[in-house]
Amino acid sequence: MKTPFVIALCAGLILSGAAQAGEININQRFSGTAHPTMVDTNGDGLFAGVGTYHLKGSPGKATMMAFVEFGAIEPAGIPGCELRGELVQETFVETFDDLSMIFFAATSGFNCVNIATFEIWGGLEGIVTGGTGRFEGATGSWKIEAEIFPAGPGVTGTFKGTVVVPD
Repeated sequence: MKTPFVIALCAGLILSGAAQAGEININQRFSGTAHPTMVDTNGDGLFAGVGTYHLKGSPGKATMMAFVEFGAIEPAGIPGCELRGELVQETFVETFDDLSMIFFAATSGFNCVNIATFEIWGGLEGIVTGGTGRFEGATGSWKIEAEIFPAGPGVTGTFKGTVVVPD
């Protein structure tokens, strides 16, 4: 009785770690928290922030750890976006249930603040810089649209892109 179960379990573990070759679409929703730090990684006098997020959608349920730094927020003169900050740097990693990972780096981004409502939103885009497990050797591009809750450090948004995994 135990033998078929053990065989099925082993087959499932082997297949879940198998590489996913080809093009994989990223289409996820995320939520989590972001916090400022007292770390200045590049000596520009601005501090970086860290974030932890939960994601669901394609290519699967994952967690994300992010490290980000935006430039000083300056007047934007845009209706609904009175203050704007430009991206200095961001990197993050998604870790999936099978412990496979995808590594990301931002190439551009911004955030906006509406002073009247204290609504904060922004967007980022960038490249895939690699991966482990079923995403070994991954490349590609991505885009994030995010909204920050005025009542605290909560962040929610959508994450879209394409990951290419070599054969």
